[in-house]
Amino acid sequence: MSKVTATLWPGAIVLTGFLAVLPAPNAMAVSHVAQRLTATSHAPRAHGRAKLALTTASKGRFRVVARGLARGASFDLVVGGVKVGSFTTNAAGSGKVRLSTNPRPSEGLLGVDPRGKSIEVRDDNGDDDLEGDMSDDGDSASGAFVCCLPDDDGTECDVETPDECAAEGGTTHTEIGSCIPNPCGATPPGGEDVVCCFPGSATGAFVDEEAEAGCDETSMHECAMAGGTVVQATSCDPNPCASVPPPQVTVCCVPEDGDSQTDCEIVTPEHCTAAHGTPSDATSCESSPCGGGGNDQGSNEDGDGGSD
Repeated sequence: MSKVTATLWPGAIVLTGFLAVLPAPNAMAVSHVAQRLTATSHAPRAHGRAKLALTTASKGRFRVVARGLARGASFDLVVGGVKVGSFTTNAAGSGKVRLSTNPRPSEGLLGVDPRGKSIEVRDDNGDDDLEGDMSDDGDSASGAFVCCLPDDDGTECDVETPDECAAEGGTTHTEIGSCIPNPCGATPPGGEDVVCCFPGSATGAFVDEEAEAGCDETSMHECAMAGGTVVQATSCDPNPCASVPPPQVTVCCVPEDGDSQTDCEIVTPEHCTAAHGTPSDATSCESSPCGGGGNDQGSNEDGDGGSD
């Protein structure tokens, strides 16, 4: 008997080691994306961080922490031009926002995939104190898109290639690259619509138009199809999507140092005057309203970019 045991024991070790490296059944990959938020001239000592954690393609949490801001002040969290949350700083000038696709009482609703979008922490004067761009590690570039798969509990959303989706009996939506908001969770006929927010016109392209985000009450599917953000609100009145608007900007023709040419910049009127520039009636720099000079739509007095 001892001889048999000696013969089988090494094999048992190999088998155990082999099983240990196998993935657990139904294990779901977790995706983490973090982005440092940098200070603008409005709050030079501020710093912050944004972090997205996804447990599945349609479930996850988003957290933004800010420090070094004005004490006891109100701030909006703006993602992709849409207000998704707000907070008030404590006595140390710190604050945070927690969002989730399945929010707890202390969390707000995560109704947008922040990957590839701008993040701003905006004060009640309309100035962005912190800003950053979340990196985009989505799968659309590699040919994977939203796939609505039949499931025992309804329809599940995943991000797969069209071939993978078809093999599993799903439906591919090549115009959608994310499951947040979930386009597969269609509102049943007669059911309640969601409140969907859409970014307003960027001031860098239309400086004479208000950049307030739009709002509509529609189905989750239609909101996702339009690239909208689902927010935790009961209606569009008052507009839950709009943050405090950023300062007014204008097209300005700024002379270059030691050159007869001028640059086209989108800045505040005060900065245009300080730079000895000439305001233009144009609504953008795309038509070269300042002549042959270079166009710089991404400039303003704070270096925030012309899209505020």
